[in-house]
Amino acid sequence: MKKTIVLSLLVLFVCSISVHAENVYSLIKKGKIEEAKDSLSHRTSALNRNGDDLYFLSMLEESADKSAQLMEAALRASVSASYHQEIYFRLAHYYFIKEDFRLLKKIVDEYLLKWENGKFRSEMFRFRIYFEENKKNFNSAIRETDRYLLEYTKGDISQYGLIDKARIMNRYNKKVGTNKILRSLSKEKSGPGVPLALYALATSAIKNKRTDDAVFYYNIQRDGFPHSVGLDATIDKMSGMTTSSDNDDKAEQFIGTFYSVQVGVFSSKSNAKKFSKSFKTYNKKIEIKTKKISDKKYYVVYVGHFTTYNSAYTFKETLESKHKEVFQVIAR
Repeated sequence: MKKTIVLSLLVLFVCSISVHAENVYSLIKKGKIEEAKDSLSHRTSALNRNGDDLYFLSMLEESADKSAQLMEAALRASVSASYHQEIYFRLAHYYFIKEDFRLLKKIVDEYLLKWENGKFRSEMFRFRIYFEENKKNFNSAIRETDRYLLEYTKGDISQYGLIDKARIMNRYNKKVGTNKILRSLSKEKSGPGVPLALYALATSAIKNKRTDDAVFYYNIQRDGFPHSVGLDATIDKMSGMTTSSDNDDKAEQFIGTFYSVQVGVFSSKSNAKKFSKSFKTYNKKIEIKTKKISDKKYYVVYVGHFTTYNSAYTFKETLESKHKEVFQVIAR
């Protein structure tokens, strides 16, 4: 009878811990930080914190270093299986940001050994790629990306692998292979890798002083992914990229050349027409021309028909001032 009572109390205690843990975790996920702190303070002390509580405290800690220390302590304590993988995943991010690649490799290798089909397997796989890249083991890094792409063949998860491979190949000075991957990705209709590819193509064009291509890729990204990272950075890189004399020298090579301001590139002709209406107030000729890139059709909106570069450039500055956008003078 006494043994039964003890066992019952033990089960009740374990269940209460489980319920408590779920409640605290739920509060944290909902952003109810003060309530989560209050719940933890009522149940824990420096002497009786278990692994779950240490993990919750780590998520409530403002200092990244202290948070990592608490997660490491949680792993050494008794932590629930439902949080075990998350701790490894968060620590991997911490070591990566701190550029402690020795500990990053250790935590990643341990994770992949413990959970062959873990919920964070693909992300941990990519950390392994970053480790080889950081060590400038580019051949090994490319082999790892190939292994990744064999395992993850489609969807967003595959696009991340392609971006990784393109980045590493670029660092390895394999420009042809890099551009092939990026152009292939830029043709996809959606996915996280598409704006990244367009940004990389625009950056490459800027570096090689191909102004038209840089603006072209920028406009495609702005049209299709208006909230993506990289748009402002592309504008900053393009500002001051060329001068009027540079363009005049190139344009003089063409007989009968005229100039227009390219104001947008769209994948939909109806969107191009709609956008062009906002430029009718300038009483300049507006044209929508079809242009192909990577076998995909786009619609380019041009405003104005100028005989000299300087007059087109002056008009471009007026448009940029009014519309708060970056435009480009094009010799046609």
